[in-house]
Amino acid sequence: MPGIDLNYFIRQANKLTEKIEQRKKELADETVEAKAGDGRVTVVANCVQEIKSIKIDKSLVDPNDLGMLEDLVTAGVNAALASSREKMQRELGKISGGVKIPGIT
Repeated sequence: MPGIDLNYFIRQANKLTEKIEQRKKELADETVEAKAGDGRVTVVANCVQEIKSIKIDKSLVDPNDLGMLEDLVTAGVNAALASSREKMQRELGKISGGVKIPGIT
């Protein structure tokens, strides 16, 4: 096909990949917070799905009912990771124009 400059498309793809990788690095410093158990468990994750902290209200610490505490921590962690993934996809989608790029967004 005449007029198609494949080198141009390759350069554009490389620029897009660089922008996405830079934004991913920035997202490692951005956090989201999720709560469980009426706010008695708070989980903070960065936007590359790493848990940064977990805070547990001491009223939840009952040696006779560790199952409830474990469930609330699990719920808080899952909520934080879901928020983290959503934010990362939203932010990277801004760069890629909403196009899902396998392995990147």
